[in-house]
Amino acid sequence: MEDNALFAVRNLFYSGNYTQVLADTTSTRTRSGVNAQTAHQLDLFQFRSLIALKNYARVAQEITDQHRLGLQALKAQAVYLDAVQSADAAGRDVALSHLRELLLIHSPEDTNPDATQLEVKVVLGQVLAAEGLVEEALGVLLPHGNNLESVAVVVQIYLQMNRVDLAKKEVESCKSWAEDAILAQLMEAWVALRVGGGSHYQNSYYIYEEIATSSTSPTVKSLVGEAVCNIQMGRFPEAEGILQEALSREPSNTDAIVNSIVLFTILNKPSEEINALVLQLQSVAPNHAYLQDLDLKSSLFDRAAQRFALA
Repeated sequence: MEDNALFAVRNLFYSGNYTQVLADTTSTRTRSGVNAQTAHQLDLFQFRSLIALKNYARVAQEITDQHRLGLQALKAQAVYLDAVQSADAAGRDVALSHLRELLLIHSPEDTNPDATQLEVKVVLGQVLAAEGLVEEALGVLLPHGNNLESVAVVVQIYLQMNRVDLAKKEVESCKSWAEDAILAQLMEAWVALRVGGGSHYQNSYYIYEEIATSSTSPTVKSLVGEAVCNIQMGRFPEAEGILQEALSREPSNTDAIVNSIVLFTILNKPSEEINALVLQLQSVAPNHAYLQDLDLKSSLFDRAAQRFALA
């Protein structure tokens, strides 16, 4: 019963059903009779879901120095993401430094120090990758010892580095020992989208579709995945309908907004509709990477245009 509960929570988290994860990990039925290690795993998924829902303040408030190091790492990640959201460069540096320090702590009371270190490494690797410190991130995460969470971050980093060959190698290796795991399937979908081509896009779509239909209601995360695949396959009306559904469920979802901007641009939609989406993104995530890149490109265009301006 204990393993089944944790298995269900894990799959809910990876599929993006964070609200249900919070309901299940805090329910008496799920918590009843579980051992200390399972309770800790449930805590991890609970606070990771709060982070995914951008409830950084609650995570920072509820996790204390008395909690295990894996949970303290999540607190540091929440502080980091909150600093990113508020453009607090000093806060980002402090949170990152704290994460590096946590990796060096070894508690004599810890009965499973290797597992604890892996929990911290995964979070530190995610933050380092977000900072663009990919070489340091890989140094932290490799070798990953067939830890699925670590592999997922490594694959994301390789894709960020445009090393699709290395990402593909990790996924192919992972399938030999974790083929049925939902996270392994998601990694396969990420790589297929980057490899490109009709069959790869279709395979990626099938993965997101299967994840979406495996629960009573598809999550926004799986809907966005399906929409991206449809965009790549040129199925623009289908993609538009899916993104509209995603935004109706979660208007502040940045992935849904950004992909809607991309789709509307491809479809040559009126500039008013595209600008409305940009404003929507600015209101929910003013420091989003897409907006920063848009500002950079606009600045470069203006500078280039000045060279050809009439005197």
